Parts: sequence; structure tokens; C-alpha cells
Amino acid sequence: MTIILFIFFLLIYFSLTFYIAYNGWIWLKKSFGFRFKRTYFFVVLFISISYFLAQFYSISGLLWVGYIWLVVFGYSLLLFPLLNILFFVMKKKRLNTRKGLKWAGFSVTLFYLFVFIYGSYNMWNPVVVSYDIEVAKESELDEIKLLLVSDIHISETIGPKTITELINLSNEVEPDVILLAGDIIDSSIEPYYSHNLGEIMAGLTAPLGVYAVLGNHEYYGDDIPTFIKEMNEIDIEVLVDEAALIEDLFYVIGRKDYSDFNRLPIDDLTEDVDHNKPILLIDHQPREFDKVGAAGVDVMVSGHTHKGQLFPGNLITNAIYENHYGHIQLDELHTIVSSGYGIWGPPFRIGSRAEVVEINVRFN
Repeated sequence: MTIILFIFFLLIYFSLTFYIAYNGWIWLKKSFGFRFKRTYFFVVLFISISYFLAQFYSISGLLWVGYIWLVVFGYSLLLFPLLNILFFVMKKKRLNTRKGLKWAGFSVTLFYLFVFIYGSYNMWNPVVVSYDIEVAKESELDEIKLLLVSDIHISETIGPKTITELINLSNEVEPDVILLAGDIIDSSIEPYYSHNLGEIMAGLTAPLGVYAVLGNHEYYGDDIPTFIKEMNEIDIEVLVDEAALIEDLFYVIGRKDYSDFNRLPIDDLTEDVDHNKPILLIDHQPREFDKVGAAGVDVMVSGHTHKGQLFPGNLITNAIYENHYGHIQLDELHTIVSSGYGIWGPPFRIGSRAEVVEINVRFN
């Protein structure tokens, strides 16, 4: 069955690749008289498999070619059918399609340049997003400043420079507590070792501690004990379905990822905590808000969605999740979802921005 699905995937993928390549060929041939048909299709074929080849051969240039192709592939499947329909109508009305084809090709090329330039800017220039919220509980603290960081996705793409910038942003915010909402690594922990990122991430500190949870990508690496051990060595406490009482002031609860069928119900995690104290929850995926609110949680922070990362992905995540990005208060529960600091796959963002989140919590 797996082989059949794989063959089906290849048929669909290469059929769509041919559709995109054919449209490009028509533009080059009719607009510029381009004649090197075999060379053209061979180059497109190589580019279309470059991302998959990069999974087996550690060649950074090959990976970047693959990333660019994936973006071109996705947006071409949105643009080309519309252009095909437009030119079909133009032919029916006996309009000049040759001139229109030339300008359509230039327009698509400019669109891709915009995506790569603007998308890179959104990815590699992270911002600090701030929310001010109020929790209706008494505390010895009048307020507390949290820093939420989600979806770092440490990999060959997200390395020392990006992590150093994260430390700088954290130092600018000067949080009391740092909450890491999962997907710290992309899958394999190897880039964490090869780039000596432990030394850099050790600079991620806060007076009341740094707490993390597992995201779905930590499970992909299939070496969670090693990951937790590495985090503990740099004073990042990974909470795996457990609650931590911080300085007898408030609780931080960390859940296993939603994809883990063995994770405990939220009621079990809040059963033995003092509900007179503020309760903060880190859960990688923004789900089960109704159950979380009923369990007495005051603030829930999440990531996972990347806010779609690339338009129109943000429209899809908005349709799937009750809160796919930002701050929404549901009765007494504050839900805050970050678009994430890193990326999965192509290092571009359209319709979202790389960020860390400053949360100023006032107790009343």
C-alpha cells in the first residue's frame, strides 16, 4: 500500500511539474524564440528533485535550490491556471495573445522576485510583538513579563546567527520568564551539535527560569530523551505533562504534543495545583481551548501554526484553528499563539513574520 501511495505521489508531482515547466517553455519559446527544449526540461527536472536530493546529500546550495523551487511550485499552481483561463478567453475574443504572453511572463517573474525578497525580509528580520493582559487573580507580583518563543526549528538553515539574534531579542525584552512552545529542533538534533548551539542557547536566561515543551517536530527526531537532556544541561526545563510551581508565585504547566496519544488530559494536570495562584500553560498546538478554560488555566501559549508561513497558508490556518495567531480571550482564558521564530521548509514568509512575543501579565 505504501509503495502504491508513493507511486501515486510521484505521478501527481511530476505531472504538476510538467504543467509548470510547459507553461514556462511556451513563454520562452514564443516571447524570445528559445529553442533548447531538451536542456530546458532537463534543468527543470533536476531543480524539481533538488529538495529531495538534499535530504540525502548535505549540499547547502542544493537545499536552497530546492527551497526556491518549492515556492515557485506552490505559487505557480495558483497563478498558471488563472493565466491559462485568461489567455483562453483572449484567444476566443481574437486578442493579441503574443504580446500579452510576454508581459504575463515578466509579471510572474517580478512576482517571484517580490516573494523571495519580501519573504526573506519577513523571515530574517524578526520582531517583538507585545500583548498586555490582565488575570483576575491575586499574586505577590503586581505583574510579570513573559517571553514566548515558538517554532525555532533548529536545522542547517536555522543556525548560530539566527540563534544569536534570538538571544539579543530576549535580552532587549528582559523577561521574568521564558516559555518555549515546542519545535525547538526541526527533527534531527544533529545540527544542534554540529553548530555548537548549546553554547549560544545557554544565553537564553530569565530570573524565574526558562521552560519548554515538546512540539510535533521533536517527535520526528525520535530521540526525545537526548533532546531533554541537552535542554536540561543549559538550564531549560522541559515540562512533559507536568506542572512546575515557580517561587510559590504561579504555575507553569507543560503538555506533551497533541500528536502524542499518551498525553494526559488537562484536568489531570491541573487537579493538584492551587487554583488561587495564576496558572500558565504551554501547549505546542493551539487546541482544546474549551477544556483548558474549564480546567482553570489563566493563560495558554502556543505556536505550531506559523500563521500559515506563506500566503494563502494563513487563510487555511485561520479556518482550522479557533485562534491561529495573536491574542484572543475566551471567558477567563487568555490564548496567545505565535507565528514562530523560525521556519519549516523554505525560509520565506508571506502573510506572516518571524517573531518573539512579549506578554505583560497584570494580576488584579
